[in-house]
Amino acid sequence: MSGRISNRSVVVGVRDAAAGGGSTDDKDNPNEFDALYADSQNSSAPNTSPILIGNLEMRCKRFRLNLSMKHRIRWVIFVLTWLQLGSVMNCVDVFSFSMVYMEKNSTIAEEAGRENIYIYTLEEKSSLISAMAIGSLIGMYPQNTLMQKYGPRMVLTAASFLCAFVTMCLPWALDTHYHVALVFRILQGILYSADFGVVGYVVSKWSPIKEVGMSLAALSGFTAARAVIQLPLAGWTTSNNGWRPIYYILSVILMISSAIWFCFYRDDPEDHFLITHKEVQHIGGGTRNKKDKKTPYREVLMEKSVWAVWFAGFADIFASFVFLVYGAQYYQYLGMDIQANAWLNSMKGYFFIGVRVVAGIASDRIQFLPETSKLRLFNTISLQIPAFFLLLVVLLPREHPYLHVICITFYQASFGFNCGGFYKGAALISRQFSYFVIGYIQLFKSLATLLEPVLFSLLVLPGSEDDELSWTSYFLIHALTLTVANTVYVIFARSEPADFVLNSELELSKPQLACETSST
Repeated sequence: MSGRISNRSVVVGVRDAAAGGGSTDDKDNPNEFDALYADSQNSSAPNTSPILIGNLEMRCKRFRLNLSMKHRIRWVIFVLTWLQLGSVMNCVDVFSFSMVYMEKNSTIAEEAGRENIYIYTLEEKSSLISAMAIGSLIGMYPQNTLMQKYGPRMVLTAASFLCAFVTMCLPWALDTHYHVALVFRILQGILYSADFGVVGYVVSKWSPIKEVGMSLAALSGFTAARAVIQLPLAGWTTSNNGWRPIYYILSVILMISSAIWFCFYRDDPEDHFLITHKEVQHIGGGTRNKKDKKTPYREVLMEKSVWAVWFAGFADIFASFVFLVYGAQYYQYLGMDIQANAWLNSMKGYFFIGVRVVAGIASDRIQFLPETSKLRLFNTISLQIPAFFLLLVVLLPREHPYLHVICITFYQASFGFNCGGFYKGAALISRQFSYFVIGYIQLFKSLATLLEPVLFSLLVLPGSEDDELSWTSYFLIHALTLTVANTVYVIFARSEPADFVLNSELELSKPQLACETSST
């Protein structure tokens, strides 16, 4: 009997020591191991070891704390979502790099005995870029509707696996005929159409208001995956094995990232198997309302600040495409080979990621400026500064290509500040409806993707005597668009919730107040 009392006191002492040594942050699920402890006390088995049970309790708590990354599961979600969206974009976007070198590799294939390779004209290549935008416009509304009903976990995962399959078949489609490739490019656009909707949904569900800048920096910067993954691989495979293998490699990467994202991501933080109660409270600001709210479409479309966000988003994407889509052709115009082309295009992406992280942190941490002033400042840096660097590119002589590269690198990196500009402004004014406001930036991205090839084919005539004048006109139009869009946003920027958010909250609170009144 005394031995039992002694053992019990040891267990109680170990448990008390573990509870006293830990912080109150670890008490989010205080009853999680109580059943295990009670069983150890009530067990009559002669071989029961309470000391080992107590040690197991401490180990399990420590293991759970390590898995929860001390209440930072949301950042794992952001990183994995960035990788997932970036992997989808890589599969869709790699065509803009490979098309520059398709004639060379088609010639190699013909010399190897494959005489049925289709040779593309410049107009057909441009139309294949636009075909992706057409598909995105077709798929945007259905994908966003499905995402609101079933959540992005199911919708994005299914679309990603289908996109991987379509991308894997694209080299065959490109070799077969233009019309076959056109169908496959439209399918890619449809499957890619919910990317910004996912960004808005994940931010609205997983990000505290005080961390919106950094959350958007992590999520909306998924286009930088092009620099981290796609371009280095594309440069190496294209120079050694032709352009076709890069499609197979990126398809496999997308399938792997989709499986990981599906296993780890949850549509609502409260449903995640590793999240702590403290982090759920932190994300929701102490309260979380899981009731779905009907989107007030009419009120959103009447809000001037929303249109200012969308115009800024259009200008940002429109100007980004100058070197994202046609950067390889411009570097070829400057006289650079395939490897230099890929790595220099990649370099500006790495710089963009660094700038974006700094901008996201600064946007959340700066306290000496009002929120609206910060939005205007960051938006000006992200739109007006690139316009300045684009003018420098126009003025620099072609004989100094690496000066062009430096300006283009700073040009692309400046867009990294948009997470503290119009992107953050969209989240602040729309709050729980940010999946719609941020998601419909995809519409303007698709319009920019449609317009860009047309503008390029009209103004830029590679190989002609007026090549320099063509590029100059092309750059000046984008610089002007950036300036106008930034001016509009600075005028209409706001940081407080828009009227459609306040009205929605008011409608939701009325039944609660009525119930409280009747119950009293």
